[in-house]
Amino acid sequence: MRDLLILCFAYAISLFYRGMISVIAPEISADLAIGESGLGLLSSTFFVSFAIAQIPTGLALDRLGTRLSIGLFMWLAVAGTALFSMAESPSLAFAGQVLIGVGCAPIFTGTMLFIGRHYSSERFAYFTALVIAIGSTGDLLGTTPLAMMTEWLGWRTALLLIMGLSALSASACLWGLKPDRPDSVNYSLTVMLRGMARVTTIRGLWPIIPMFLASYAVLITIRGLWSGPYLAEVFGLDTGERGNIILAMSIALGAGTFMLGALDRWLQNTRRLVIVTSILTLVPLSLLVAFPAEGPYFAMWAFVAVGLFGFNYPLLMSHCRSFLAPAYHGRGMAFLTAMSFVGVALIQSFSGWMMTLADEMQMAPSEQYRLLFILLTGALGLATLVYCFSDRQGNGNEPVDKARLKAIPPYRTAATPPITRARRPGSGPGR
Repeated sequence: MRDLLILCFAYAISLFYRGMISVIAPEISADLAIGESGLGLLSSTFFVSFAIAQIPTGLALDRLGTRLSIGLFMWLAVAGTALFSMAESPSLAFAGQVLIGVGCAPIFTGTMLFIGRHYSSERFAYFTALVIAIGSTGDLLGTTPLAMMTEWLGWRTALLLIMGLSALSASACLWGLKPDRPDSVNYSLTVMLRGMARVTTIRGLWPIIPMFLASYAVLITIRGLWSGPYLAEVFGLDTGERGNIILAMSIALGAGTFMLGALDRWLQNTRRLVIVTSILTLVPLSLLVAFPAEGPYFAMWAFVAVGLFGFNYPLLMSHCRSFLAPAYHGRGMAFLTAMSFVGVALIQSFSGWMMTLADEMQMAPSEQYRLLFILLTGALGLATLVYCFSDRQGNGNEPVDKARLKAIPPYRTAATPPITRARRPGSGPGR
């Protein structure tokens, strides 16, 4: 249980970093002279670096295990937070975001791998959802508490306090987690990179990958980037009022994650649950398309519904594990996590460009955000349609691990005795 609490702490820090831009975006924009497209790029920089870092993350997790991978990488996030808090130009803020993204890269993938190595497959989605639900306190920290700290101390000092928590979490992982270095073939770097590439050849994953690209991207584009500016520009809410509405969405996100994990354990049909939750997420998004300026409370309840049903990432990962051979769990999860964060980077960057273009065309703020919600609804709707063609479950042995096969002598296994030739009657040394 201590290990899960430590991983919850680390995941909470990662969640804070993913969503912090949303609440303090107006303050960062004014202090560093960054426009809407720049804010989109600044937020997406975390996710781009996070996605790229999944390559070394997958290698580290398969070779070093969760304890060393998370504990060492998180010190990069500590350094990035210090750099971001002292940034006097956009370039230094971008550099800080890169370090933070790389530092957080192994946390969630490593947590899922740790759970997979220590708990049964039937309980994987449940414990993953439990970690996410408890770790969602980090997402809550990035709402009203961050807004209050920003009003009292300024956003720079607030980030320095988070830096201290990050350092504490990194130390807890290094000294508190049990060693979990896997007992496997000692892969070379080339073999492991080829293994990650071979994950893309599993046809059962192809209809699921669009959901990885779109599902989390839609959720975090609202929660982590545009919810704050939307509430400020369309309804004129101040920092505290924005933080309270985003807090409600974050609470719903944590509760929804735990609810979906329990439902998956009860229904035993992950694919169907993903489809249903995606449709339930499309409903409030469609309402925001139709009524973008209805009022702050209407927006709040729409955000709450998106948070409650939108985070089906653990379900998707549980679905995909059935298509992966055990030796590829680390690299497979790293690849799929990378796809998820590539989707976030693409949608956030494109949305920033789109909002800047709409502003240059002098569209009303409500119409600008109507375009944003149309983009998000279309992306999730298309991905859901493709996902409907996926298989319910894989056979759990793809791809074939050639490196492991080469380590086993031909025609023999550890449980098979040497083959001996039967002697004919009357043959042998006596003749």
